[in-house]
Amino acid sequence: MARAPRGAGQSAYVAYLRGLMLERSGQLSAAQREYQAALARDRESPLLHVRLGGVYLRMGDAPRALQAFDKALALDPHQPEALRWIAMLYASEGELEKAIGAYERLIAKETEYTAMSTLADLYVLQGELPKAVALYQRLISEFGSSSQLHFNLGILHGRLGHYRDSIEELSRAFERSTDSVEVRVALGLTYELDGQFDQAAACYEDAMRLEPFTARLHHHAARALMSAKRYAESSATYQAILDLSPRNVEAMMGLVRVWLAQNRFDDATRFLGKKLDELGHPPELYVALGIVYREAKQAQEAMRAFQRAIDLKDDYAQAHFYLAAQLDQLGRRDLARVSLRRTLAIDANHPDAMNYLGYLDAEAGVNLEEAKRLIERALQLDPDNGAYVDSLGWVYYKMGRLDEAIAHLERASRLLDSDPVIFDHLGDAHLRRNEVEQAIASWRRALELNPQLRAVQGKMDKALLEQHTANSTQ
Repeated sequence: MARAPRGAGQSAYVAYLRGLMLERSGQLSAAQREYQAALARDRESPLLHVRLGGVYLRMGDAPRALQAFDKALALDPHQPEALRWIAMLYASEGELEKAIGAYERLIAKETEYTAMSTLADLYVLQGELPKAVALYQRLISEFGSSSQLHFNLGILHGRLGHYRDSIEELSRAFERSTDSVEVRVALGLTYELDGQFDQAAACYEDAMRLEPFTARLHHHAARALMSAKRYAESSATYQAILDLSPRNVEAMMGLVRVWLAQNRFDDATRFLGKKLDELGHPPELYVALGIVYREAKQAQEAMRAFQRAIDLKDDYAQAHFYLAAQLDQLGRRDLARVSLRRTLAIDANHPDAMNYLGYLDAEAGVNLEEAKRLIERALQLDPDNGAYVDSLGWVYYKMGRLDEAIAHLERASRLLDSDPVIFDHLGDAHLRRNEVEQAIASWRRALELNPQLRAVQGKMDKALLEQHTANSTQ
């Protein structure tokens, strides 16, 4: 339709031009009639079907628009405007797979920035992060570097756990946008995830110089400084927040965490007692006080603090959860289960409570099917939580399903390789399957992480002795 054809094509072209002018002036019904008149004379034109589909969309008739675009693609499977429209239409209706398919066909023929970046966003929505990474790399290769492209690519690498790649891309974004607080914060968070806490703190402190009154930046910096064991600087940063905002409970909690890391329990209890009086006894601070008492091995005081929080706010799920943990530590597991069920009654999506209740039942060898369902629900909310994976493996062990138990316990040991309990569980599962060497190796790893585990030492010594005896009699 780019040039006026002869014969019947000429009249089709004239109708097309009238339709185009009417569409541009907002006379959609008249434009629709002209496009249909043009199609009556030239049904083999993909462009006419595209124009008609566009009018239908503007009139709010998505089904007929889709039919028109499908007809255009039947005539030319790579018609770019039809693919673009149909991709946007599917995306708006939440049919992401169909939208992705249309955009993939479009960018296979045309290198277009908007289509490629939109497709990358759709990949992210579908959880196909490696495909999104590859597309952003292609965007940079074909359209050149920009702060936004490197930023997006860095965030994707971070979500995949590729922290060094993420830092590299975010650093490139920073080089191109040196005044961006957003890039500094993203870099700081990624450095934290990679365990580089001094570098994280430096990023946040740079951001604070640009926005000195943004409390969130101070929180980030204080947290990173504490992780770097720079306790005095962390305390000072939390205190600076409280100087600006004396009722900032999050800053109070942060300051208490710094003192707990230093075993300064008296400082923490005095501070919380003062703040409780000043602020009218908010239940959140009683929970914090309970945690301090728990860490200080003052179990009864911890119980009273958690109970006081519940008395003030009965639907405080986290207070019930901490009370359950304290009851468990005191050996009162039946009451702990009651508190965990109360937690879940208040917050049905509390993954820690699901996992804890499931693990308690697994330890006791009761309600194993329910325990399995609870832990599986927790894992749906947090799929890579090593503690939850360990709990599920332990349930399978208690069920006698050893292959599944070992598979989950081995995964848990990779996700959380600093937890001796996981390696203890793995040793038990291997022993029950008569894999003595693997059991001993697992228990040895548990003892490397915590040499005080006497029960584990006893199991390993017994297995070594039986192994030695068996070898001696051969």
